[in-house]
Amino acid sequence: MEEYEALILGLRMAEELNLGEIDIKGDSKLVTNQLSGDFQVKEAHLAPYRAESQELIAGRGSIVIEHTGRSTNKHADALATLAAKLQLNEADEGTIVVKRRALPSTWKEDAAFKLKDDWRTTYIEDLTREADDQLLPIKVLKQFVVVRGALYFRTSGGVLSRCVGKVEAQETLNRVHEES
Repeated sequence: MEEYEALILGLRMAEELNLGEIDIKGDSKLVTNQLSGDFQVKEAHLAPYRAESQELIAGRGSIVIEHTGRSTNKHADALATLAAKLQLNEADEGTIVVKRRALPSTWKEDAAFKLKDDWRTTYIEDLTREADDQLLPIKVLKQFVVVRGALYFRTSGGVLSRCVGKVEAQETLNRVHEES
């Protein structure tokens, strides 16, 4: 349903902008094959989406529908992630500006803690470096994120756990044991 919703929204935008020929690249093999007629719509709840899509396509000039794998469709993947995270009320409308950043965070301006002799230093520095200058493997770095100067570890469930240094860990352990 989400793939059809994105397609319909894109087709309506193309119509509003009065675009001529457009290429549709989708990473859903099901949707692209249903639209091209290679697959039938077996799920009843998808039939209205296909009908709406085909109606919007029929009103246009030349349209090319092409399946692309998820790995080669980074824009669609980014939009899907954004749509999943964005929460708007029904009455809300918004414009989202997407900008490329040279560094993933501005932690240096916000950092209120000292990183000297701290295991987190290498991770934080690598996350804010250009990819060519990173010391740690990208596979390891993908599990970490810097938010307002603090290092977080992303668990397999997607939950962020704040990383602490030796001093803060010891203080936390002492506080927990005192409360027990």
